[in-house]
Amino acid sequence: MASGRTHDLVNLLAFPPIVYYLQPTEFFAFTSGYMVGTFFLTPDNDIIQSNPNKRWKLLRFIWIPYTKIFSHRGMSHIPFYGIFLKLSYLAVVFLSIAILVSFLLESTLDIEVLKLNLNFMELIKHPLFLSFLIGLLLSEIMHIFTDIVYSILKPKRKRKKKR
Repeated sequence: MASGRTHDLVNLLAFPPIVYYLQPTEFFAFTSGYMVGTFFLTPDNDIIQSNPNKRWKLLRFIWIPYTKIFSHRGMSHIPFYGIFLKLSYLAVVFLSIAILVSFLLESTLDIEVLKLNLNFMELIKHPLFLSFLIGLLLSEIMHIFTDIVYSILKPKRKRKKKR
């Protein structure tokens, strides 16, 4: 398996050609998604000591249950599904924290506040959100691609060292 530095380097080196060929119309959203996916939301969030989890600093604790639920190179290493799992997990965690804080402060959260007045379908169709998601997805695909290539090349490197 490739190291965290290798994943970061490969993702960063792949970024310019990806941008050149895709020419995203929402460049900032796409770039933000790609960088968040490269450094904070990777398939390696299922390893508590991973570089992406360490980058969360004080919020690192939120990944502990995730690492207990999902094994490494399991569901989080499946494109589309992995991103959906991580985003859903984060939504549940942050909503739970908001409810807990509201309860502790003994204030009532208005149902409209919980809904955040967002129509989920409108959000999904928004070009900025779609570009962000595509950036996340492509960074995850590059991560998985790096793992596959590294796994294929690793046995060949070991044989050469023995000779």
